[in-house]
Amino acid sequence: PLIFKLTSPRLDINVSKMMNHLLKSPFCVHPKTHRICVPLDPLKIDEFDPTEVPSLEDALRNLDSVATAKKGYKTSLMDSYVRTFKDTFLKGLVEESMAKKRKAQDASMAF
Repeated sequence: PLIFKLTSPRLDINVSKMMNHLLKSPFCVHPKTHRICVPLDPLKIDEFDPTEVPSLEDALRNLDSVATAKKGYKTSLMDSYVRTFKDTFLKGLVEESMAKKRKAQDASMAF
């Protein structure tokens, strides 16, 4: 019983029932730490270090410097997270949506 208690995840009831505990969207900001909720690549989950996640202040400072240097947002602190979001989540959704549209078009053109 003691081993099970130490190895099983503990559930915090407030996390499950209170809306302010839920981080639902990528790129939202944690109210206390001001760290940005970033998407993770499931294949690289072991490499994730939560202390390296940028805070809102870090991201704004970085965007200001990028804008000043006229390098564009693709050189910003958030670029790798935006690419992860596109590649890991959005790309599959777009492909699935396009496949459904093609299938519907093909079905409507069949005599």
